[in-house]
Amino acid sequence: MIQHRNIGHNWQFTDSQKELLKKYYGANRLLLDCLNSDCYVSRDVRKNIEDTLLLPIKSIPKVRL
Repeated sequence: MIQHRNIGHNWQFTDSQKELLKKYYGANRLLLDCLNSDCYVSRDVRKNIEDTLLLPIKSIPKVRL
């Protein structure tokens, strides 16, 4: 419900915030392209990416590799 309230909101981002959003989008696009290609990704890694793709960094549990 909260997300729907933000639709149409006149967001005012600084240039540095816009640049960070572009980098965030690019990184997520790269992950999706990789997942949709024929590169090998284990089921665990794929699930972790899919479960955390759009979460804020502070909401993503730390994973030790």
